[in-house]
Amino acid sequence: MLIRKLTLHNFRQYIGTQEIEFSTDREKNVTVLIGVNTSGKTTLIRAFEWILYNKNDFDDKNLLNKNVTDSMQLGDTQSVWGTLLLEHNGKEYEITRKQIYTCTGNDLRASVSSANILYLQPDGQTKTEIGSDFNSNIERILPRALSSYFFFGGERVGAISTREDIESSVKGLMGLDILYNAMTHLRTVINRLKKSMDYSGDQKAIETQQKLDGAIKKKQEFENELATVKEQAEYYQSEKEKYAALLRAHEETAAAQKRREQLDNVIGGLEARIEKDKRELASAFSKNSFAFFSLPILKQAVSILNDASDETESVPEMTAASIDYILKRGVCICGTCISEGSAAEKHLLLEKAKQPPESIGSLVRRYREQAMEYISSSDDYYATIESRFAALRSDQRELGFRIDERTALAKSLEGAKDTSVLEQQYQDAEKRARDFSLQVESLHQKIGACDKDISNFERALESYGKANQKNAKITLNIAYAQAVFEWVSEAYKSREGSVRTKLEEKVNANFSKMYHGSRTITIDEKYRVKYIDVTTEESDGLKSVKSFAFVSGLVDLAKEALSSDKSKEADIGPQYYPLVMDAPFSNVDETHIRNISLILPASAEQVIIAVMQKDWEPASEIMAPVVGKSYRIEKDRDHDGKEIDTMTHIKEA
Repeated sequence: MLIRKLTLHNFRQYIGTQEIEFSTDREKNVTVLIGVNTSGKTTLIRAFEWILYNKNDFDDKNLLNKNVTDSMQLGDTQSVWGTLLLEHNGKEYEITRKQIYTCTGNDLRASVSSANILYLQPDGQTKTEIGSDFNSNIERILPRALSSYFFFGGERVGAISTREDIESSVKGLMGLDILYNAMTHLRTVINRLKKSMDYSGDQKAIETQQKLDGAIKKKQEFENELATVKEQAEYYQSEKEKYAALLRAHEETAAAQKRREQLDNVIGGLEARIEKDKRELASAFSKNSFAFFSLPILKQAVSILNDASDETESVPEMTAASIDYILKRGVCICGTCISEGSAAEKHLLLEKAKQPPESIGSLVRRYREQAMEYISSSDDYYATIESRFAALRSDQRELGFRIDERTALAKSLEGAKDTSVLEQQYQDAEKRARDFSLQVESLHQKIGACDKDISNFERALESYGKANQKNAKITLNIAYAQAVFEWVSEAYKSREGSVRTKLEEKVNANFSKMYHGSRTITIDEKYRVKYIDVTTEESDGLKSVKSFAFVSGLVDLAKEALSSDKSKEADIGPQYYPLVMDAPFSNVDETHIRNISLILPASAEQVIIAVMQKDWEPASEIMAPVVGKSYRIEKDRDHDGKEIDTMTHIKEA
């Protein structure tokens, strides 16, 4: 399929009738349309989709040019139409879609759009309308399911390689859907034949048929459940891989966050220890501070007292009242009788004279004893205070260092992702993936048991059927249909496996040329593109590069298959398709733009790109030699030189 020309009339900002002729030169197969943002690049891409599929993705569904709309009076009608001139399988088609708008006062009423297809007769002059269903003919030329792989904008390119409908789309492009549909039809035929078997009158056969129906129904239920569970298992496996990649990408951040958590604990411990240091220092200071600070005078006093006469020395703890009591009692504590004028009385009276208030001897003695105790208790006072203070200062310094470290870490982590959340998400995804995988295994076992039952019941029914001539014929037809199904199934599996392997090879080859890094791509059984070595989070730019590699590989494979397909003149099998892209380079850097530019022109028979000037500059260094047509999309300007958003023209560069 080659697009020769696009004609638009009053379509959105493209006022009046405007045409673009696209390059169909095999050597210079690129057409580039350069415009600034909001100039109308995306509108052009959507014009293709509107003409072909009546698809309107604009927020404002009114397609009529606003200037034309504003000039309409009550009852006036104006039309929007677009025509695509294209070549498909050697035939030239003219596809037109038209929509009429009627002014109803303050609003517009849009008609149901009409569309028709004309094809050019061999004489090159006569055009004949194809009277059959429009949509069916468009599906034959470019199936709608495939269109988004060949008409796409920058905002859609990153999601192309992971779309849910990608499997059916690839099969359609590669002609695999013909075999797949044949298999589906044969399954229906086989089931219909089995249901037509007549077992009336044979109770055992009827019971066996009922058991078979039950086993088939149960198997179908398990298969439906399996499909859902497999999707969940695949989803959580991909989530697990995604979070694993994010964790690897944030390893340094994770280490820093872990260190910050450790520092929080260390700082908390140091703060508690400092408070303890302060209490111990205060306790040690207050416990013997009087003795320590009195030490010089105490030592001097003790020295003086030691040099003094010991005449004033008295019995420890003796008091004048105690001596008066002994004298009055007349008997000493040792049993000696004390009489007036006796020697014992004289000694006691002498001792009494030493007691206060008669004598300060006892006070002096007690003072000296207490002073000695103070002096003794002060021996390690200074060392204790010094040790406690040193411990406090050491902990305070350590606290300062750790606070500085945490502050620096906090600054480096500003805006960083919380990896503890990622770790939890990874653990959750891993658990769910494991749980669903176990369910998948269990369902496979249940389906296997159902298959065994079905096989046994079918063999039993086959033996019952041989006794009935009608059933015997049906059984033979089932055997034929089953043999054809197995042959088609084998052919489908062989071709599908070959397609997937070759597609993976081509996508990887293109990806390695586009991507300035080292990664390998794999394509799963549903044709979704994944990385074998997921190490980092996937950026929007990388998604775009991956999708470019996929689309270019897919188109390249279709070209290769078409060149060797003997049925290429028929409307079956793989086909050539153009690549029509809006802002394809918007999410990729200059290096990737240059790399992609090396691949795209060779990937498709025709490439049409609507692009901003800044993105085209690095691309043009590579693609300039293969550009066959070049246009500029420019807004008109008013008398003051201001751009008019509702009036855009396409000018050949």
